[in-house]
Parts: sequence; C-alpha cells; structure tokens
Amino acid sequence: MQAQAPYLLIPSSPEPSTEAGAPEPAALRDDAPPPPPAGAAAEPAARAGHPSWTASLLAERPTAELRHDLSRFGVGVGLASLYGLALGARQGGVSFIHHAAGVPAAMIAVACLGVPALTIVLTLFDAPLDPSRVLSATARAAAATGLVLGGLAPAAALFVVTSGSHDTAALMGLLGLAVGGAIGVRVLLRDLGAALRRDQGLLTRSGYTAALLGFAVFAVALALRVWADTLPLLGGGGS
Repeated sequence: MQAQAPYLLIPSSPEPSTEAGAPEPAALRDDAPPPPPAGAAAEPAARAGHPSWTASLLAERPTAELRHDLSRFGVGVGLASLYGLALGARQGGVSFIHHAAGVPAAMIAVACLGVPALTIVLTLFDAPLDPSRVLSATARAAAATGLVLGGLAPAAALFVVTSGSHDTAALMGLLGLAVGGAIGVRVLLRDLGAALRRDQGLLTRSGYTAALLGFAVFAVALALRVWADTLPLLGGGGS
C-alpha cells in the first residue's frame, strides 16, 4: 500500500476591505461621480492665463511703455469714433465725418490741454508724478471712454434714427457722451490720485483735492465746448 502524500490547505487571500469605521474610497462606491475629462480641468486654467482683450486694454502695468500707451490711446479714439458714426446716422452724408471726428476730438483736447495743466499744478504741490505715469493714466482713461462709447454705439444709432424729435435724439446722444466721458475722467483721477503721497500735510492734501476737482470741471466744460462746436446733432459743425 502506497502512502498518500499529505497535502497542505493554503487559505486563499482575503479580499481587500476597508478598516472598520474607515470611509470607503470614492472610486469604489457605486454612486461615485464619473471623473472629469482630462481637458475639463485644464481649460479654466488656460483661460485664466490668457486675459480678454478688454482686460488687457485696461490693465495697469508696473512699468509704462510708450508704444503700448500710444496704441491704447489710439484704440480708445477709434472706438469713440464708432459712437460718432452712430450719431451721424440721423442725418447721413457728410454728417458721418463730422460726428466721427468730433466725438474723439474732445478726448484729444482734454488729453493735450487739460492733463498737462493738471500735471503742472500737482507738481507744484510736490506730487511724485513723472510723464510716463501721466501718459499711462491718460491712455487708460481714453481706452475706458472708448470702450463705453463703442458699446453704446449700436443703441445710439438705433435711437437717433428712429426718434421723431431732433431734440430728444440730441439729448440721448449727449447722455451717452456724458456717461463715457465721466468714466474716463474717473479712471484718470483714480490713477493719478493713487500716485500722490498721503503723508503730506493738510495744505498739500487740500491742494491735491482742489487740483483734481478743478480738472474734472475743466474737462467737462472743454468736452462740451468741443462737442457743441463739431457735432451737427448738437447744433455744431455748420449744421
């Protein structure tokens, strides 16, 4: 009789299980949401790294760049011309040219006459302003005004064409100009005001405030004068 070789019972390895009381991993649960696509998480990060065109146009830069500031000012003037074309749609013809040139003419007048005068007054109070910073603030203000006026251009064109009263059309056109100009002046004063020193005495700080407020009044009066003389919708331009 042959002896039977003994055999060993090797227990099978137990299935992996979580410790008592430990939460089951989300990947093992039946109700776990499907993982997001590979590109879904990277897409918002990619968009965050590339700001929009308007954000780049209005962005503050740590160092002023003459070429960039002049380009930004030119874009603001071009967008403001679109609003002028919208106002000229009421009369048509050569009125397009008068309005397209007249609307940004006020911005150029304020930038060439008002801003240098404001800078000179602020330097009398020992304001730490340099020409590059002033140019950058002026360019941002022009870009902001142009964006507002360019955005209002379609609505202005529709209104001035369909309005039955010339006075109403002129009033609404002037209202759009006032909104765009007010935003531009606000951006300019905010940028210049941020560069002023706050550790000065009461007299110096009062001089800062008076100079900024005086510039705002002068800018409004100058812009209204230019628009009244050049825009046929407002009675100017040889209308």
